[in-house]
Formats: sequence, C-alpha cells, structure tokens
Amino acid sequence: MKDILLYIKLVLIIRNINIILFRSLSRPKGIPVTIFELVKVTLDELYTQGLKQYGENLDTAILHRMFYLSDSYRQLRNPARKPVDYKDTATRFAYVYKYVAAHGDYLIQVMQRLLWRVGSTLFTDKIARVTCVGGGPGTDIIAVLKYLDEHNKEKNVEEVICYLLDKEQAWSDTWAELTASLPLPLPLNRYFRYLDVTDLASWKCQQKFLQADLFTMSYFVSEVCYLNTHGDISKFWSTLFQGAKPGALFVYIDNGHKNYGSYFDAQWQAAGLTCLICEDQLRWRPRNSEEASEVDIYRQKFRESPKLNGFLSYRVLRKE
Repeated sequence: MKDILLYIKLVLIIRNINIILFRSLSRPKGIPVTIFELVKVTLDELYTQGLKQYGENLDTAILHRMFYLSDSYRQLRNPARKPVDYKDTATRFAYVYKYVAAHGDYLIQVMQRLLWRVGSTLFTDKIARVTCVGGGPGTDIIAVLKYLDEHNKEKNVEEVICYLLDKEQAWSDTWAELTASLPLPLPLNRYFRYLDVTDLASWKCQQKFLQADLFTMSYFVSEVCYLNTHGDISKFWSTLFQGAKPGALFVYIDNGHKNYGSYFDAQWQAAGLTCLICEDQLRWRPRNSEEASEVDIYRQKFRESPKLNGFLSYRVLRKE
C-alpha cells in the first residue's frame, strides 16, 4: 500500500508540474501561470498526504472539514469559541481548495491599487523582504510572487526572503516540498516561524521578521481579534508596528464586517502609521485571468466550489 501511495504521489506531482510548464511555455512571454494552477499542485500534494491518513475515507473527511471551516468562520465574533484548528490534513486541503486562490488574487488587486493610485512600488531593493502574519496557508506569498511577476515597475527585485508566521507547524510541511517544485518567478528563501499571537511567550523574543519591507495580513485579524481577552494580541500589534523599520508597508485584507476593520484601525492608529489607501465593505471577485476550472476535478468530486465572491475591506499602511 505504501508503494502504491508513493507512486500516486509522484504521478500527480509530475503530471501537474508538466501541465503548468506546458501552459506557461504556450502563453505569450511574460504572462504567468494562474493562482488556481499553483493551488492545484498544492491540492494534489495534500490529497496524497491525506490518503496516508484516511485511505478511502479521505473524501468524506475533506467534505466534513469544509463544513467545519464554514461553521467556524460564522463563529469568529464569539469570544468563547475555540480557535480554528488547521492541524488535520483534510482541514488544510479544505482551506486551500476553498479560499487560497480567491484570497490571493484579492491581495494582488490591493497591491495593484497601491501602484495605480499612489504610483509607489512596494520594494526598492534587489532583495524583497516579506513577512506574512498568519501566512501558513501560503496565500500571501503566492500573491506577492505573482504580483512581482506581473509588474514591470518591480523588476529591480531579484530575490524574495519570506517569513511565514503561523501557529500551525503542519503548514510548513506542505510548503517545504512545494516551493522546490512550483514554477516560481523569482528565487524564494522561505522561513517558517512558529508564532501564536495569543501567546506572548511565542513571539516576544523573535526579531528577524520585523525587518520586512512588506507585512501582509490576509484574513487573519478576523480570526484572532475576538480572542484578545488577555491583551496579548494588542501587544503583538504594538510590537509589530513599533519594531518595523521606517518605510515598511502593511497590507491588511479581511472580512468586510465593520467590527474587524474598526479593531484593526484602532491598532495601527495608536502606532501612528499612515494610511495610503483603504476601502470598506467591497464586493470582489478574482480577476478574469484566474480560472477556477483548473480545480474542476475536485469540484466534481466534492460538489463544492472554491470561493470566488468576497465581501471585504482593505488597508495599505506605511510606517513613516
């Protein structure tokens, strides 16, 4: 059985890398692969991992975890709830399938708006340093890499150093293998750091991630702001904003409910950051270049579609 699973894993990975490379080569020069294509490779890897744990019961487990995530997100404003648990492989598959592509493209759209409205590039050095707060699922770094690949004004960037901050170590297992095989547009040095914003001891001695040029927070604040019963989360934001270097940018994108935006606004305003662009309660979809059909094999299997429509708010901030 172990040999069969290994064979399936190799076939799936090789097949999908070949598909992505073929499509990339068949496109006009400069047009990158889509986020959904990159997500498909990730899903195949997670599915193979899940087979080892669940065997023939994997599809049922994944479907149950999709419902678990939806129910958990409806409870985010309940301070008595338990934090969302992403440890299980089926849960991580469900999250990547349902949310990563859309959330990644939303983030690209926000970065584009900064470029168009302010005329400012995100990075000025050859090495772009990025810190993704709650970035374990990979949404943020995929979005940043794709943004860099699409925009000529950022062509000075030759390398990306990324710190993924997350309390779920299992995300690191997924991305450690995939960053070596995904057709990334730039060299990527990825560092996973365990960090739980509700536990001051997990982050008070960490300093390296504060050196970033860009900090991203994609659908993270909404998961933690109502868990701030002891004040550790507010202390984290204060430490983050005060410890960042002058000129650092912060991109926030999250559920459009006003409570989340109001909470985050209070944090960055107390730190004296400057808001470059912001909008509230928008209805968004991924751009037309993104094709959800890339994951049709899983849509047909689970009779569940990945998220496309979003109700969101965003902020881009700068430390002066």
